[in-house]
Amino acid sequence: MMEFYQGVSDTCLRYIPNGTTGILNYVTYIYMALEGTLDSIQMTLKAGRITDAFSLVRKFFDDVLVEIYIDVTRKEQYDWENNFVVKDVDEWIKSRHRVPTLKKLLAILRDSPSTKDLYPFFGWDTYLKKNRELLDDNVHANRFSAMLLNCNEVIVNDREKQLKNISIILRQIFTVHLAFIFHLNDHFFMATDYTDCLDMGLTPPEGSNEWIAPYAQEAFDRYIRPMPKLAEFIKTRSGLKIE
Repeated sequence: MMEFYQGVSDTCLRYIPNGTTGILNYVTYIYMALEGTLDSIQMTLKAGRITDAFSLVRKFFDDVLVEIYIDVTRKEQYDWENNFVVKDVDEWIKSRHRVPTLKKLLAILRDSPSTKDLYPFFGWDTYLKKNRELLDDNVHANRFSAMLLNCNEVIVNDREKQLKNISIILRQIFTVHLAFIFHLNDHFFMATDYTDCLDMGLTPPEGSNEWIAPYAQEAFDRYIRPMPKLAEFIKTRSGLKIE
């Protein structure tokens, strides 16, 4: 996952987002921050602080949803004549705007014309809701056992189970994010062959503007392909030649 965010944070720099006043693509910094959160989770788990890791996983969940929400808001409200700068997005980038509550944010993604077809592929009201509650339990210390998981010298019977839960939830969240990037910004995943040739004054190979970057294909194979209906949905709607 960390390698994926490294890759996409580099490739998305080639694109300037509409609706903001910045020159560089703000999303590259979001991807870098997500990579940093995953690194923090890894370090926390190595130290045996499972409760703290759960808190970071919830942060990762929140940040993924915010990134998707900001992208959808920017695209749907941008108008080069009447709304050249999307105020809420630009103010958020400048740290002057708060995002909506989780409930409202999910409602926006559920009803948005750009995401309503992808939204139902995930169990927002079933397994994701249940796992969100598990994350909240650990963040808010709703159970004594949750606090004990942060004591790396105390024997806790379900320690291994909770470690497995972290792995499962991270995979679910990452799959959601990966799918939404493919659906909304698959050009971020375009292989560099096409632009590299243009930069060198060479004629790009035929069809190279549809080639997918190896790291993106690898992520697709590992996280999305095991969900056949989702995989087919993304492949049929993508401008890339996904294997």
